[in-house]
Amino acid sequence: MSEPISETPLPSAAEGSERILPESIEALLELGHRCLDERDFDEALRAFDKVLTFDPSHAAARHNRGYALEYQGALAEAQAAYQAALAGPSPLAQSALNLGVLLANTGREQEALQAFERSLTLDPHLIAAHLNIGVLHARAGRLEEARQCYQQALELDESSASARLKLANLLGREARWDEALQAYDRLLEAGCTLAAVHVGRGRALAARDEEEAARQAFQGAVEADPADVPARMQLALLYAQRQDFDEAVQTLQPATDQAPNDARLYYNLANMHARRAIQGGETVSYGYADAALRAYRRAIEIDPQFLKAYYNLACVSSHIEVEDGIAAWEQYVRVASGVAAEQEWLAKARGYLRRLKALEAAD
Repeated sequence: MSEPISETPLPSAAEGSERILPESIEALLELGHRCLDERDFDEALRAFDKVLTFDPSHAAARHNRGYALEYQGALAEAQAAYQAALAGPSPLAQSALNLGVLLANTGREQEALQAFERSLTLDPHLIAAHLNIGVLHARAGRLEEARQCYQQALELDESSASARLKLANLLGREARWDEALQAYDRLLEAGCTLAAVHVGRGRALAARDEEEAARQAFQGAVEADPADVPARMQLALLYAQRQDFDEAVQTLQPATDQAPNDARLYYNLANMHARRAIQGGETVSYGYADAALRAYRRAIEIDPQFLKAYYNLACVSSHIEVEDGIAAWEQYVRVASGVAAEQEWLAKARGYLRRLKALEAAD
């Protein structure tokens, strides 16, 4: 989420606030910020809108109006408010930064990059802008450009844990595991105990085949932040690799509350249920099988092109009922037909489908 701009000291949320709008810009701004602090965004908008009746080019009022609208989910209106703040005679670097965050969060990364660059023309020392530009470069695979951005942030603040963490993550992406592990260890030594540090450390240790140390690192990530989805995912996958599917499911299931629209999370959870349900080619638990089917279907609902989910759904369905298996394999064949990378799997699917139809006919 973006950040508001304050021109006056913010009163405590516990202090009472008069909802009859005052008549001075200073008092209106104070009221608006108090309402932001209380998450009363409608009242905040009233206050900032009245500021604009006195001074239509007031940059902070337009900026904070955008912040309130963004928090309410009115993204198009928030974008217009930030752009209006930037079009005035005294544009704020924070407005360009907030606009960039909004655009990046809605997938408009090239426009976001331009907004972050604009924020740096207004304030070259804005560390968050350097970091966000680096993130966009990293997402696009431009790792050296990302590294330069993170290093610029460190030059501005050598204690920036965020910049140091992102640099460590880049080392991991480049499979420079020893250097990455050293970087994560230095962060921990400096008192940065974020779950992401433990997760990165765990990945580096796992890549070095230090499985037990990796498990401890991932467990440390979950303890640091029980709601951290990557931490739970990595720990659960490690348990699954050990064939401890009960522990894997118990670890991963709570993550569905934090990431209800993560198709890959549901896919992995379904795989773990399926491994509990089917052992040695035989169904040993219809309860676990049903849980697997529900999770595969949820993954498909979220991502209708998740072909592995269709395939595995058909595999489990075939162990439950012949008719269900036929329907699931036919669904996979429909969705995967024409996908070049799926031709080998399609051939297998058609073979399974023929065998199931032969069984159905024999009955």
